[in-house]
Amino acid sequence: MEENHFERGDRKTTDTDVALAKAYYPMLCELAKESREVTFKEFVEEAKKRYPNVEEVQNAIPVSTGRRLEFIRRYTKRNDLPDLSAWVVSQAGTNSEEYLADFDPIAEREASTQVNWDDYEGEWGDYVVELVKSTIKVKRRKEKDALTLMGEHFLKVKDRIPNPKNRPLIEVTKHFRAGVIEGLMEGKDVEDVFNDVIFDMTESSSAGEAAV
Repeated sequence: MEENHFERGDRKTTDTDVALAKAYYPMLCELAKESREVTFKEFVEEAKKRYPNVEEVQNAIPVSTGRRLEFIRRYTKRNDLPDLSAWVVSQAGTNSEEYLADFDPIAEREASTQVNWDDYEGEWGDYVVELVKSTIKVKRRKEKDALTLMGEHFLKVKDRIPNPKNRPLIEVTKHFRAGVIEGLMEGKDVEDVFNDVIFDMTESSSAGEAAV
């Protein structure tokens, strides 16, 4: 399994992705230095307190955080560094099955404490420049327009939504509704948004639970 979807080019970089990567990376470095685990919900709340004037951070939600952290994971992978995102866990203190298929979180956390992350500031800065150059330009939508678009597209894809336990569809969809609205308001293509969020349901399903 390819552990990073951006490496394959099937996820497009937006200005929001870049802003969140810039905000989240130093926070993850601090978690490694402190050997401290936090939940997706705690991580997002902490970021909002730290960056009160960054709109993208203030609009962030736990359910999409797993996907946002892929940008940082791509950087650490390229530089043969441990995965810092291992410090962000579910409400139960665990990592998702999808994550466990690619990583040993205990080993990643332990290895990350042995790295002097200050030594990699230059590499991180170069990577951010690369991210900025790779971004696609999108036009933000109003919430009412996002809701309309979500409803229309939902009718087309509802049969494709993962539901292995055959729960009522309303129970399933409530876990990704906020993520879809966030992506559509960001200006992304509706098909990309739904694909991203369905991915989030498996890659960071625990984050979705925290957001309900």
